[in-house]
Amino acid sequence: MNRWITAFPKRYEQDVRVVKACLPFGWTRLSPGAIEVNIEQEHIQIPMRLYLSEIDSERIKQLTSTQQTILYCLYTRHHDGHVREQYLQQLLKNYPHDGWVLAYIIELASEYVRDIVDIIVPAIEQWDPEVKRRFVEDDPAYMKRIEDRMISYWNAYYRSSGERRSEANYPGFRIIESLREDASVEEV
Repeated sequence: MNRWITAFPKRYEQDVRVVKACLPFGWTRLSPGAIEVNIEQEHIQIPMRLYLSEIDSERIKQLTSTQQTILYCLYTRHHDGHVREQYLQQLLKNYPHDGWVLAYIIELASEYVRDIVDIIVPAIEQWDPEVKRRFVEDDPAYMKRIEDRMISYWNAYYRSSGERRSEANYPGFRIIESLREDASVEEV
């Protein structure tokens, strides 16, 4: 249970317990390791991948808005890209503009599935600039890791197609630019 509690800010511990109780029996199948992020003066550990069945939509409706957000964040770590995309769509419909939610979305954006990254770009560009600024400032090492991953995936999957490394051509770079722009506005 502790791995799941640490995947979200401490103030949501009870909500995480409720979400855990409604997940399918085999929900504890996790890949080893976690993605460590400093958010809002807290250290959270986002799961690398989850291996579990989807939860019944009627059960999801019984959860509070916060619990649904936690559930959607968890399923963005699912091993199946189609499931990740489906829950990302739900998260973007109902998300609060919190830094911890942004961490799950940015982590998903740092992966190589361009269709998912394309969905994330407009959401990040519309995200509360103050939350984005704090997100970037809270963990510069994490931001560097995300940017390095995006560059690596661009290099591996898109560079050979003649696609230039620019914000206009690869959506991951637009996300990084949007985050960095909001962080630099405060510095001026």
